[in-house]
Amino acid sequence: MQVTRSNFMDVISDRTDVLRILPEAAAELCTALFRNSPAGIYITRDGKFIYTNIEFRHITGYSQDELSGKDYQRLINPRYRQKPKQNIASFFEEDEGTSHEFKITTREGKQRWIAEKITYFKYGGNWLTLGHWLDITEHHSVEKAWREAERRFQLAFEDLSTGLTIISMENIFLKVNKSFCDMVGYEEREILESRYDDMLPAKEREASGDIMSLFLSLDKPELPVQRQLIARDGRIIWVAMSISLIGDNEAGPSYFIVHFQDITEQKRIEEGLKEEERLYRQVVDLSLEPVAITDLDCHITHTSGKLLLMLGCKKEDLLGNSLASLIPHSQPRDIQASIMDCVSNKQQKEIEITLQRKDGSELPCRMRIAWIDNELGTPTCLILSFRVDDAQEEHPFVDVAPETQPATSVREKSAQPAMPFDIAPTAAMLINQDTTIAAINTGFEVLSGYSKEEIEGKKSWIEFVAGDDQPRLKRYHLMRQIDSESAPSTFDFKLVCRDGSTRDVVVYMSPVQDTGQLSATLIDLATHRKAEIAEKEAQDEEIGYLRQTGERVVRSLEQLHKTVRDIVAAMARIIEMRDPYTAGHQERVAKLAVAIAGEMGMSEEQLEGIEIAAKIHDIGKVYVPMEILSKPGTLTAIERQIIQTHAQGSYEMLKPVEFPWPVAEVSLQHHERLDGSGYPRGLKGDDICIDARILMVADVVEAMASPRPYRPSLGIEAALQEISENAGVLYDEDVTAICLSLFREKDFSF
Repeated sequence: MQVTRSNFMDVISDRTDVLRILPEAAAELCTALFRNSPAGIYITRDGKFIYTNIEFRHITGYSQDELSGKDYQRLINPRYRQKPKQNIASFFEEDEGTSHEFKITTREGKQRWIAEKITYFKYGGNWLTLGHWLDITEHHSVEKAWREAERRFQLAFEDLSTGLTIISMENIFLKVNKSFCDMVGYEEREILESRYDDMLPAKEREASGDIMSLFLSLDKPELPVQRQLIARDGRIIWVAMSISLIGDNEAGPSYFIVHFQDITEQKRIEEGLKEEERLYRQVVDLSLEPVAITDLDCHITHTSGKLLLMLGCKKEDLLGNSLASLIPHSQPRDIQASIMDCVSNKQQKEIEITLQRKDGSELPCRMRIAWIDNELGTPTCLILSFRVDDAQEEHPFVDVAPETQPATSVREKSAQPAMPFDIAPTAAMLINQDTTIAAINTGFEVLSGYSKEEIEGKKSWIEFVAGDDQPRLKRYHLMRQIDSESAPSTFDFKLVCRDGSTRDVVVYMSPVQDTGQLSATLIDLATHRKAEIAEKEAQDEEIGYLRQTGERVVRSLEQLHKTVRDIVAAMARIIEMRDPYTAGHQERVAKLAVAIAGEMGMSEEQLEGIEIAAKIHDIGKVYVPMEILSKPGTLTAIERQIIQTHAQGSYEMLKPVEFPWPVAEVSLQHHERLDGSGYPRGLKGDDICIDARILMVADVVEAMASPRPYRPSLGIEAALQEISENAGVLYDEDVTAICLSLFREKDFSF
């Protein structure tokens, strides 16, 4: 039978030797396979390229003419060049193709990882090499990032000061950290492979012995649940458990990550406080003084018998009513404002007040204001005692001595908030409304010289402010109480340390949502000043050397210009080393910002200033812990506030540098917004310089279009939609219009 192209497919089968029955068709088939292969294919003779397919040329960036006759080894980075040679011997020994991985340098100078498969065949008396290249650069990058993430997780897991465990679906401990071992008193080897329910008391075992059942029973899994554990020595430990279910969408749940916080002491105090409160109320009931207890809204919650007798009332006439309801209509009734003013300023006072008896008669008296604080120093209720002033003389307000404590002090210890910045090098503190410090981190301990035990719940943060700065900061505090918008969020002052020395610091304050507290992050300026001094000394030394040698090259404008750009490049590399997930971010922002400024008709000098500011605008991130910069999950409110300090940090680092452009100010303002919703100053409209208005648009577009640890890329269209919808509200209209035009009409890309 004669085989033709028309009946080729009729006779071919899985056992047909194509090369024997139809050499011409087989040759065309091979050509088609080579041309359309997703792998790069090449053929070499004596180590020189004689054939490459389209994908191979795409990977390397070279054309066929450039590759023909080119030495194969020249494409491979030097440290990997011996691998193909070594594998030739193994090919003949094993009689099969070999595979390996190596790096190449493309025509554009880029580094790429290649997985290569090689086979050898003889043709026309010559040995030829047939190779397949697959570009695995992305795989290597992902693998490297995964290893780094795994390393960081391991460090965070072990260094955490509270118990952290991984528990299987079968209730078995798979991994525990040292803090959990210390909490329960067992060695790690004793816990691993044991069961979670083995550590529960009998009653807890019945109620929540199965970790999956416990997780499913929670109305709000994101909130901690309180349970008991049995320590090795038989002690009962109260713990707050936070449970996260980790699983594969296809394979189903895999394991639980359970965080244990020891709250035994808190429970003990709570139980003691219940008894203390019961005794306290009995004391009030038996008091020979007219006394009322109210909540912070001045609603009466308890009274003494003496007060009931004085007003001619029964208990049910007063309980639940506002104190203002006891004041005659003829008298001022804004008593709550006067009371809260005393509480806010931590000043116990006696003030004149007129009460109305049940029979309608009026009773002038003096009311003494005190309160009960919890362990963090926050008032929880008011203690009001009354003294009848028969002489009805006018008395001024009498301030009680500052060191005087409330008449009765019931200390109610509440669990302190988790501090994700506790191990951060940046000093931070949590401040109550009355200026007492609720919590500090290790960075603040190092900065101030005090321990947590000496500060938390015991000191006002104003005590750490030097005398000359106190009036100004007290004024800020008052402004914040009256109108939080009017108070500056960022300011500098001298911090008084334990040894009496002072440190110049910059503080960034912002409210912690739903708590009434402030988060304060402090930056020590001494580090910058030391760097400035060291830099100046180095410069002086260099100048001296240049004078001695008579060289004048450094004085040339060209050399100085190059030095500036080299310094800027070095600073940019520092940021990328701290925050590898945004590597290249500043370069891309600079590219877009310069393009926008160019379209606006700015001079070459202005363009250079914008470019330099854009390339180092995030230098302040050196103050932000890497654990926060690279955190893959959602940031907490406090973590966001720490990250927001980078704008102020950039300003403090760049301010001493005498750039011919406003680089420091632009870096400070690049997160401001036209409507005042930005940070750190809340600037509006034209108060934001034009360079910063350009930079903020470029920064937003690049950030949204690029992936981040906590989310994938949102895409360039989403970024352009963001600036388009908020033009004139958040972003400058002219800048936005030019940016949109660059992408949609002039083919700009990163």
